[in-house]
Amino acid sequence: MRYFSEIYHESTQYIPHGSGDPVIMHWEKQPYADKRYEGCPRFPFTSGFTPLLAPVSADYLNPICVYAVVHGGDVPDGVYYVDCDESKLVKLGGADVRKAILLAFPEQEFVNAAQTIFIYTGLLERAVWRFREAAYRQVQMDVGAACANTILLAKSRGQKVFALGGFVDDAVAVALKLGTTEVPMAAIAVFPEKSMVAFNSVDDGVGELAYSNHAEVNDYVGKDEPSFDISRYPSRFMLQNHLENIDDLNLCMKVRRLNAQTLPGDEFPLTPSKFTNDYYLREFWFLPPDRKKTTPFTHGTLDLDDFSSMLRWLELVQLNAFGAGLIKIWVVVFDVMFVYSGVYRYIPIRKSIYMQSGSANVKKFCKCFAVPEQVQSTMFAVVLTSDLNESCNVLGNRGYRYMNLNAGVLTESLYVSARLLNKVAREEHFFYHDELKKLLEIPESESILSTIVVGKSGR
Repeated sequence: MRYFSEIYHESTQYIPHGSGDPVIMHWEKQPYADKRYEGCPRFPFTSGFTPLLAPVSADYLNPICVYAVVHGGDVPDGVYYVDCDESKLVKLGGADVRKAILLAFPEQEFVNAAQTIFIYTGLLERAVWRFREAAYRQVQMDVGAACANTILLAKSRGQKVFALGGFVDDAVAVALKLGTTEVPMAAIAVFPEKSMVAFNSVDDGVGELAYSNHAEVNDYVGKDEPSFDISRYPSRFMLQNHLENIDDLNLCMKVRRLNAQTLPGDEFPLTPSKFTNDYYLREFWFLPPDRKKTTPFTHGTLDLDDFSSMLRWLELVQLNAFGAGLIKIWVVVFDVMFVYSGVYRYIPIRKSIYMQSGSANVKKFCKCFAVPEQVQSTMFAVVLTSDLNESCNVLGNRGYRYMNLNAGVLTESLYVSARLLNKVAREEHFFYHDELKKLLEIPESESILSTIVVGKSGR
C-alpha cells in the first residue's frame, strides 16, 4: 500500500518534456497575497531579527514569509510580520493573537516561555510558475534553508533554539489571516542562553520529537488514483498539503528521532574539522551577499580537510531538525584529495563515510542533469534521499514535509560551509530522478529529495 505523498513526489520528478501534470493544474485563478499591511504599526528591526543569508535554493523567488511571536523582547509582546525588504516589524496583533497561535502548538509551558517563535510560511504563487507541481516541495526546502539560517543566528549568540514541526496548521493560518495560497510550514523557538525552561526541555525531549499525523486520517491509497476528489483542488500539491495538516494534536504520536547504524562497505573516517565550531559561527557573519549565479565550475581538487569539515559542520544546524533522522545522506566523490572516487553513505554519528559503489563516472553523472555544463568539474556531490513509504509509516503524510524541510536545512548548511572555505555549493533543481538513482545504485525503495554539487567558482 502506498501513501499519497509517494504519488505526489513521483509527479514532481523532472523529465525532458515537463514536470507535473498540467491536466489538474488550475492555478491561474488563485488570488495573490498582499503583504503590505497598510495601517499597521511598524518597528525597526532589532538585533534579534537581523536576517543573515538568503536561502540557497530560493532562486530569488522570495517564496517565504516569516512571522514572529514575541514575548519579553525589545518590542511590545505580540505577533509581527517580518518585513525584510524594509527592515521593519509589522505588528499584526497583540496578546489575543499570540495566545491563539501558541494554542496550536504542543507543550504549552514550553512555547509560552519562548522569547521568540518564528513561523515560516510558503507563498506558493511565487514559485508555481517556475516549478509547477514541484513548487510545493521546493518551497518546503526553501523554508528549511531559512530555518537553518535562524538556527545559526541563534547559536552564534549563545541562544537555545528548537525546531518545531508539529502544530495545528489551520489554527495558525486563521490566527495570521493567511490567504489560500499561503501555508504555514515550520516554526523555530528561540530562548535566552540561561533559560531554565529551554535547559530542562532538552532533557524532556521537546527538541528531540517529531509529531506524526498517521492516526488522524486513512492516508493509504491504491496503485491508481487516490480516493480523494482531486478536482476540488487547483493542484495536486494542495491536496498533499491537506493530507499533511494536523487537525488534533491529541491524535498525534510523538516519535523520537532515530540514530542510523553502521553500514557495510569500506569505512573512511573523516579528519577533524579544519576550523572550530566557534570559528564557523563567528566568521559566517562576515560573508558578503552572494548573487548565486549558476555558472560552470572550474576544475580543481578539494582538500581532504575541507571535505571533512563540510560534512562535520552539518551538525551545527541540527542534522535532524525535522524528520526523526529518516533522511539519508549519500556522498558522491569525484575529485577529493586522498579519497577514492565512488559513492558513499555518510553516517554522522560515526563521523565516517562508507563506500557503497566504486562507480563514480563524472560524464555519466553530468548527463543526469538538465544542464550538464553546470555540474561539470564537480568535486563532490551530496544526494539526500528518503524511503518515503517508511517515513510515512512512521510520521504519516506529514513525514513528507519533514523530509523536505530537513533537506533544506542540510542544503543551507553545505552552502554556508562552502562559502567559508571559498568554494561553491548549490542545489540543482532539475535532474533526471530515475537515471541518477540507477547510476549511483541507490536502493529502489528510496527517493531523491535534493542534489547539491560542490566545486570551485568559475567566475
